Amino acid sequence: MTESSDRSSDATVVEPVLSPSNKHCPTGMHKDPPDDGLKRLSSQLLQSRVGRDKQRYDGHTRLLACIVVSRRRLDASDELLLISSSKHPTQWILPKGGWENDETVVESALREADEEAGVTGEIMGSLGTLDFASQQGKPCRFYGFRLQVTQVFEDWAENTRQRKWVSLDEARELLLHRPELVEMCTWKYYRTICTSLTTDLLWCH
Repeated sequence: MTESSDRSSDATVVEPVLSPSNKHCPTGMHKDPPDDGLKRLSSQLLQSRVGRDKQRYDGHTRLLACIVVSRRRLDASDELLLISSSKHPTQWILPKGGWENDETVVESALREADEEAGVTGEIMGSLGTLDFASQQGKPCRFYGFRLQVTQVFEDWAENTRQRKWVSLDEARELLLHRPELVEMCTWKYYRTICTSLTTDLLWCH
């Protein structure tokens, strides 16, 4: 995905949104900010991919990228970035989304971090895979990655989401309603915190 330099990186939290937005429309999760001097993206870069026409499956198992976005605090501890759910705006989740057939799994992870959380950064390691059942009971598989953030944007494709930087303990508490996300950002996170991506995983199609 080609990044633009026309995004400002000062803000880390947006105001709460208490009503769900339209995740089925490419611009349904975007709200134009006030014209207060923000540098703006082109309309194309403010659109999310929608639909599942290109969704990858392994048999009946849907394949997804899940991203643990982190940043280093002054005391050398890590903070993790949570975002609000599109369906349940008062609930917190990790950036995640379907791995599509025209991208590598790493490209999928970077795209979801950009679209859903408005961040870019460096992939620091693989968190492995995790098989789980969706809230509808359908089989899914996460391909997890740790991303060290380098830029946080004020305006991004799904800017109606809230963002919140939290400690690992806080993340564990806020994600209790989604056990698969707790697992991705806790023991998997620390097990592979210093692990580099393998070549096969980095370029797999």
